[in-house]
Amino acid sequence: MTVILPFTRPAAGDRKDRRADIGTVSGHQPPTGPGTSVAGPVAPWVESFACHRRSPQDVYWLKENAELLSLLRVMQQRVGEGVGAVDFRDEAALSPLRPFYDRAARQLRFFPQYYRFILSICLDYEDLIGTGRIGPDTRAAELAHWVAHQGLVEAEMSDLQRAEARQLLARRGIAVPVDPGLDDRLRRFARRSQTFAIPNRKAAYELTHIVFYLSDYGRRDPGLDGAVQRSLTYAGLLACLDQDLDLLSEICIALRYCGVTPPPLWEQALARAAGGFVITPDGFDGHVDGYHAYFVTLWWQQISAPGEPPLGADTGRLQAGGGRAIHIAAPPVHSLLRPLSLWLMEDGADAQRSAADHWRAALTYLTEWQGREAADQLLKLKLSTPEFEGFWQIFSRRGKALHQTRRITSDGISLTGHTQ
Repeated sequence: MTVILPFTRPAAGDRKDRRADIGTVSGHQPPTGPGTSVAGPVAPWVESFACHRRSPQDVYWLKENAELLSLLRVMQQRVGEGVGAVDFRDEAALSPLRPFYDRAARQLRFFPQYYRFILSICLDYEDLIGTGRIGPDTRAAELAHWVAHQGLVEAEMSDLQRAEARQLLARRGIAVPVDPGLDDRLRRFARRSQTFAIPNRKAAYELTHIVFYLSDYGRRDPGLDGAVQRSLTYAGLLACLDQDLDLLSEICIALRYCGVTPPPLWEQALARAAGGFVITPDGFDGHVDGYHAYFVTLWWQQISAPGEPPLGADTGRLQAGGGRAIHIAAPPVHSLLRPLSLWLMEDGADAQRSAADHWRAALTYLTEWQGREAADQLLKLKLSTPEFEGFWQIFSRRGKALHQTRRITSDGISLTGHTQ
């Protein structure tokens, strides 16, 4: 059976001062191991997340396990394309989650506010072991029908959450009440590119998830136009400035789900970062670690290199430890976003400078206060996409605080020449 999940860790000598900075060249290659069974590389991770990192009564347990199973399902889909689909039919690797699956109905009735997490775990569990294709009488199908009957989707205030719930229920053939404006509202949000040229991680994650839900995680064309692709590019440029591996991975996945190849510079940075995560078998201390960035980076690897089989993993230490409280540390990075934003706020808004002088002043500032390497990173980022100029014009916020404003009058909204 083929390895489904490629967990890698850097060699001991590569752990210090690892950088994922854009534009930095590294010859490091993540080590591979002999893992040739599903249970080998996967079981310690499932056991750790199900039994050791957090208590099942903790909502973060639901979040972490839902995200782990979602990753496994994406990888199974990618590995299983074509002849010889791969799955967990023996259920051995997922056995630590069986108790949760068995009591999921009670869990759902007591915690209906977490129905999307609970339903997602049960759907992925069934699909991974192969029972989700049996018919409409699986436990996840029963839970999905209960969710629909209780009207939990109608209780959502967020269009994004409604879209997620719709996608989950559709996996068992259940259609939520028709909301003819939902997709239009999601697309309208995603098409407003200027939103994503200003630092706002919540909006950027909502953008990527809109693509995930409308594309059914890459299973269909999401029907998103060039404006949405520009939004993703702007959000990606911010993620690069911040060296946010988690967000950048999601953006590159979303671009590929839209049929667009991300800028090579971005994916080169992710490829280098993928080997820089440090896995400690029993090092989890209860605080949020780099698990999500690690998961989505692995997800991006599967999306970006479909022709390559998943790598094996050196899981000996994890297996010997019985899948204890695994800790995942992300590689250290050097963000340009904060220092650049501080400069723009304090000194970079001079409207008397030309656009060219303003750009040179930004490079000079970075060179003086962050070093030549930082200025070079910004220059390389500029060359990574033709969308950079439009992004920078919005991001730099150069000039007057406000130009023309809209005031509400008795006749409605009218444009005035008032400035503040």
